[in-house]
Amino acid sequence: MKKIIFIFLISMTTSSIVANQDMYEKKYECLTEARVSGLFQFERKFLKDTEFFPDKTTLNFTENYTLLTEMENTKENKFVAKYQFNCKNEEKINSIICRPVDDNNTYNIVLSLESLRYRKTLITNYWLFGKGNEVDYVHIAHGYCYDID
Repeated sequence: MKKIIFIFLISMTTSSIVANQDMYEKKYECLTEARVSGLFQFERKFLKDTEFFPDKTTLNFTENYTLLTEMENTKENKFVAKYQFNCKNEEKINSIICRPVDDNNTYNIVLSLESLRYRKTLITNYWLFGKGNEVDYVHIAHGYCYDID
């Protein structure tokens, strides 16, 4: 009887640990449908297809969707950690909005938890701050994700 109770307690503890891990870590594989880049300067506007963003990434959320590590696919089909983001759950729109942790990465990511669609955007601020020739560059990508947990 003690063995049965012990096995029951072990199985309950294990399932509780697994449930907590699911709450604190979630992985999605994301494929890009469209990518464009361009520039805006006074009256000139220009957008074109681009490869600024990769066509396949993995979004690894931890700490209950508050920290994101974006991983990119290499030539050897291995995923390597690329950037980290701080995220906020916007319950009104059922989406996660992520902003970069440091200045090395300047784009933002929005992931809808309902449709599993995402958008990455990068817009420079040269125009706002009067730097250089005051051309703002725009990079936008959107696609969809699959739960891989």
